[in-house]
Amino acid sequence: MDLHTLHVEHALLLAVYTLLTFMNTRMHRGTAGVSYFPVFALCACVGAVLVAMRGVIPDAYSVVLGSLMFPIGYVFLDRSMTEFLGHGKAQWRIQVGLAVLAAGAMAYWGVIQPDTSRRLMALSVILAAQLGMTAYFVVTQTPEYMRNAGWMMALVLALLCVGNLVRLASLFLQAVPNDYLKGGPMLAWSVMNTSVLQGGIIVAFVWMTAARLHHDVEVQALTDSLTGLYNRRALESMAERAIAASRRSREPVSAILFDLDDFKTINDSFGHLCGDAMLVAIARCLEQETRPGDVVARWGGDEFALLLGRTNLEAAKALAQRLQNAIERLRVRYHRDEVSTRASFGVGELTDSALGWDELILKCDRALYAVKDSGGNTVIAGS
Repeated sequence: MDLHTLHVEHALLLAVYTLLTFMNTRMHRGTAGVSYFPVFALCACVGAVLVAMRGVIPDAYSVVLGSLMFPIGYVFLDRSMTEFLGHGKAQWRIQVGLAVLAAGAMAYWGVIQPDTSRRLMALSVILAAQLGMTAYFVVTQTPEYMRNAGWMMALVLALLCVGNLVRLASLFLQAVPNDYLKGGPMLAWSVMNTSVLQGGIIVAFVWMTAARLHHDVEVQALTDSLTGLYNRRALESMAERAIAASRRSREPVSAILFDLDDFKTINDSFGHLCGDAMLVAIARCLEQETRPGDVVARWGGDEFALLLGRTNLEAAKALAQRLQNAIERLRVRYHRDEVSTRASFGVGELTDSALGWDELILKCDRALYAVKDSGGNTVIAGS
C-alpha cells in the first residue's frame, strides 16, 4: 500500500478517534485534564489530513504545518495527563519548548532548505522525547486503582517513542527521496504503527477516565460526605474482613463507639452549620490521634466508630481515653464564638472467634449506654 493511501486511512481513523474523545469529554465534563485530550486528538487528525493532501496544497501547509501538528498535539496530550493525574505541570514548559523547536526544524528543512531526511530525523527525535517524557510520567504517577489503564497508556506511549527511534535509525542508514510520498517500506510501517498506537492512546484514556469514574463512585458510596470519614456501610464491610483475618491469625480485634454529649445543645444554640463544623473538627482530630491501620467512621449523626485490628481491650480503652481528652481540649471557632464539646465512649473486644461484627458493636453500644447513664464524658469497656 502506498504512503498516500496510508496517510488517508490514518486521517480517517483519527477523525473517528477524535469524535470518540469529544464524546468521552462530554461524559466526564469537569474532570481535570479531560478537556485537553480532544485537542490532542484534533491536532493529530488535522496533521494527518494535511500530510495526506501533499501535492494538492502548498508544502508550507502539508510539510511544515502538517508535521508540526503532531508535536503540538503531544503537548496537549502531556498537559492532559499531568492535570488528570494531578502532578508534573512543570514539564509543560519543556513540552512547549520541544514544539517550538519542531516548528523551527519543520520550517527550515521543509521550506527554506528542503531536506526530507533531516526534517524527519528532527521530527523523530522531538516526538520520541515528548512521548518518552509523558510515558515516564504516567508510569510514575498513576494511582493504584487506575494501574492497569495507566500502564496501558504508558506502554502505548513507549511503543510510539520506540517507533520514532526506529524511524530515526532507518533514516541514518538510508536517506529518503525529497518527495516524501515515494518513501520506502520503513516509512509505510511508521505510518501504520502510528495509526494503530494513536488509537491505543485514545482507548487507554477512555479506560483511565472510566477507572476514575468507577473509583469516585466507590468512594462516594463508602465515604461520609460531610467529614470525609468512612460511612457505616464501609465500616461494616471492612470489619467482617478484619474479623475473618483475626480468626486465621488468632489476634484480637476491638472497637470503639462514641457520641458527643451535648451535640443537640450546640445545634440549638449556634445552629446546624456550627454543628457541622464541630463534626468535621472531630473527624480531623480522630485522624490525627489514631494509627494508620485503624478504621475511623462516622456511624451516624454525632456518633463515631473505630475498628482496631490487632488490638486488645486494654489498648483500645487507652486509645479511647486519649481520644476523650483530645476532644475535650478541642475548640471550634464559629463566627465570634468558641465552641467545645465532650464525648462518651464505649469499648469492646471480640473474645469469641465464632462471633462477628454485630456482637462486637453491640458490646460497645451497651458500654456506651452505661456511660450515658452515669452522666457521660468517660470511657467504659464492655464485657
